[in-house]
Amino acid sequence: MASPTEGFRTRAAKLAAAAAALKSNARIKAPFSLAFFTDRIRAPHPELVVRALPAGAAVIIRDYDAPDRAGLARRLEAIARPRGVLVLVGGDIALARTIGADGVHLPSWAATPRERNGLIVSCACHDGADLARAANWGANIAFLSPAFPTRSHPDTAQLGADRFKSLAAKATMPVLALGGVDENNAARLAAPTVAGLAAIGAFLPR
Repeated sequence: MASPTEGFRTRAAKLAAAAAALKSNARIKAPFSLAFFTDRIRAPHPELVVRALPAGAAVIIRDYDAPDRAGLARRLEAIARPRGVLVLVGGDIALARTIGADGVHLPSWAATPRERNGLIVSCACHDGADLARAANWGANIAFLSPAFPTRSHPDTAQLGADRFKSLAAKATMPVLALGGVDENNAARLAAPTVAGLAAIGAFLPR
């Protein structure tokens, strides 16, 4: 009988292969090429996803309104660390430092990052202005979204492959594709600065 986590491992493996293919085509290196964004509505059991991630992947702790966000961050960090999975905390450098995270993820509403010494910094980007802001902040990586239609933001217009690649070409840091990206469509986003992909629902067993 298959274990409860087998489906998560299968999904993670397929996404890791797609991310590796994008990375192989990129001319710019990224701190990681595969990332899982937490979402307590769409993925209520993030621990199962993190346990399935391969070493070198990252988990981005979003869930800004979680009742016990610090507790969630500590639990996921404890799972991720022994597996060699990187941990980035969304929008909270203080919490990132408290749990010993590898970095911080800055959403579009975030203020200019301060005291980031030693932390990987990623930025949420949706257009050219966001990519310019990320470059000005010295971000290590940009998540450009939504590449395709996504359940996370159903009312947001997708960039589409051509627009996505046009924007990514202007980036001065590595870009990870986010928003409706999976192993079936990731190859459509291949470009010199596109070093991988990130997802929520695509990590869940189908």
